[in-house]
Amino acid sequence: MQKYNFFRCGGLDQIRIREPEDLAAVETLDQKLWVALSMPVKGLRLDERTLALIDTDTDGRVRAPEIVAAVKFVRENFSDLKTFFAEKDTFPLSALAAGSPVAATAKCILERVGKPDQNELSLADAEAAGASFDKQPFNGDGVIVPASAGENAELAAFIVDATNATGGNDDLSGTKGISAEQAAAFVKSAGEIIAWRESAEKNAETVRPLGAETDAAFAAFSAVRIKIDDFFARTRLASFDTAAATRLNPTQDDFAKLAGTDISSAAAKDFPLARIAPADGEPALTLGSGLNPAWTEAVSAFVKNALVPAMPELKSAGTLPESAWTKLCALFAPFEKWLAEKPATGADALPSERLREIVSGNFLEKLAPLFEKEDAEKPLRAALADAERLCRYSRDLAVILRNFVSFSEFYQQSPKTAFLAGKLYMDCRTCSLCVKVDDAGTHSALAAKSDCCLVYCECRRRGGDEKMTVVTAFGDGDSLSLYVGRNGLFYDMNGADWDATIVKIIENPISVRQAFWTPYRKVAKFIETQIENFAASREKKVDSDLASGAGTAVTNTTAGTPAAKPAFDVAKFAGIFAAIGLAIGAIGAALTAAVTGFLTLAPWQMLVAIAAIILIISAPSMLIAAMKLRRRTLGPILEANGWAINGNVKINIPLGKAFTEMPKKPAGSATAFSDPYKQKSFPFGKLICALVLLGIAIWASLTYCPFVREKLGLDKTEPATQTEQVAPASPAADTAK
Repeated sequence: MQKYNFFRCGGLDQIRIREPEDLAAVETLDQKLWVALSMPVKGLRLDERTLALIDTDTDGRVRAPEIVAAVKFVRENFSDLKTFFAEKDTFPLSALAAGSPVAATAKCILERVGKPDQNELSLADAEAAGASFDKQPFNGDGVIVPASAGENAELAAFIVDATNATGGNDDLSGTKGISAEQAAAFVKSAGEIIAWRESAEKNAETVRPLGAETDAAFAAFSAVRIKIDDFFARTRLASFDTAAATRLNPTQDDFAKLAGTDISSAAAKDFPLARIAPADGEPALTLGSGLNPAWTEAVSAFVKNALVPAMPELKSAGTLPESAWTKLCALFAPFEKWLAEKPATGADALPSERLREIVSGNFLEKLAPLFEKEDAEKPLRAALADAERLCRYSRDLAVILRNFVSFSEFYQQSPKTAFLAGKLYMDCRTCSLCVKVDDAGTHSALAAKSDCCLVYCECRRRGGDEKMTVVTAFGDGDSLSLYVGRNGLFYDMNGADWDATIVKIIENPISVRQAFWTPYRKVAKFIETQIENFAASREKKVDSDLASGAGTAVTNTTAGTPAAKPAFDVAKFAGIFAAIGLAIGAIGAALTAAVTGFLTLAPWQMLVAIAAIILIISAPSMLIAAMKLRRRTLGPILEANGWAINGNVKINIPLGKAFTEMPKKPAGSATAFSDPYKQKSFPFGKLICALVLLGIAIWASLTYCPFVREKLGLDKTEPATQTEQVAPASPAADTAK
């Protein structure tokens, strides 16, 4: 039974991939337990060539089944998997399995590179052997090149013609060649072109009415055909309704748009070919004066190359009647139809004699031995590719597994983490959870669901035009000093430094400590804003009053009358002062009652009351922040880059702090605290001591001072109610009575 070793990190159970048995477990592990199911080939800190080899369907994404196939390939070819976990691009031949086809290929490679006695294969040797093999005329890629024909000039010429006609394929040698399918298609298209050309020769009188000059005549005719058709259509419409002629011609506004532009511009070419006017008889186009200047050259070429050769009688007419135009269109119709039937192939560039040689030359049979030699090299080509694949897998696959099946590289903050781009230094912090993105706007739409405080920075390489955008997750400190436009420094994984500028921020809590102070900061910000607004409004009003008063004074002085002073409204100001007094009195009474009630509490009760007030203010913000901090996850950040994250990769508070380093002085540092420009701080200590002494004085007065207690009514007691009791009469008295 297969044994699976898991480890827990960040609240996520992941398979351990460190031993040979772990590699076997990956092949059978339920994919529901994988951390990722898909990732892009490009844009990661993994070798792109290795990922391309894993991506067998070449769709630009590595998926779970392709990872399983890569693991299976390694297990089938390695008998000693400890070599695989060495993560080197060199492995001893003794580590290969007995039946591995790579074993024989490895020896062939070492012989090709001149190391027949070497007992280990390296990626450099495999690549060198592959590059040497690729340069050969027959290299197993299914493409033959002119060099494949050797000294046979006839076959080499055919390959060149076929490559030019079909576009060819890129051979691994770096030159263009053709496949067997392209060779057959070229011969077929040559026959089609011959048949197409022969159809024109059989009907030369109708298809080519002007003989060899038909092609040039039709080109000149096609250049003005649409405009001449448009002219006759507009003229017929103007003849039908003379009032329409005005609207069928350009307006003054249309001509105004052409001011300062070239008449050959697209705007001028959109105007009619000539002035539109109702025709008394048959419509006719004047070919001399009166033409749209933007079409003069095209019409002249049409008259010279098409109209005069086809209708010599109109050479000196100077006009083109509509009936003549209709006949000319009918004359070129067969040629136009023949052109439309032309086969879509590049073989048309070759002369008919060469095409007949290709069709009758039996070239496909002559090329068959060349393609057989090419196919015979395919097994060696595949074996060389497998050798390179195994070298790359030996170096990279274990790291890929720890970035795909599990995320152990990420949780260990390893520099081999696939998606990390570098470190950002900003706001006295170092943030290492940086991911490269293509577009901040597109990425942020999904990344916002991560509940992380994300900062998008545009990075520019100094001294060059290189640019890139990274998104950084801040996991410690606060976001008070983070704003769009702030600059920092970004170091990529190669150690190169980039100038970083914030372009977008997704606000989310960074810590519970920040959330504790958030309500107070909001209140302080609100008060500060209100004071600023009030001061600004008062300043604006004063400036307005001064300007108004100065204008009134100037007006009155000019008129010769002194400026009148407004009368003082006693009743109005008395009401205002009374309202202000009532408000102040109410506030003072409320504060007095609150302070009085607070001072009557015992000291421990005072502390509890203060703590309760603080808790009531800060608890909601802290609770919301704690909930969001617990929900922080890496998934949306990577999924916006094309990943398919399967597990809940949490970024809890300890992990967030691990990826965000706060400033710390080196051990053993000494600091001189004598600062000549030290900012005078607010005397909080003295204020607290004064308040404590004041509280003690008030408490003592309320407790031990009879005068104060009497004035505040604390010693008032209800008068005792004396109940008069009537003594019962004595029996003697009753008897006397």
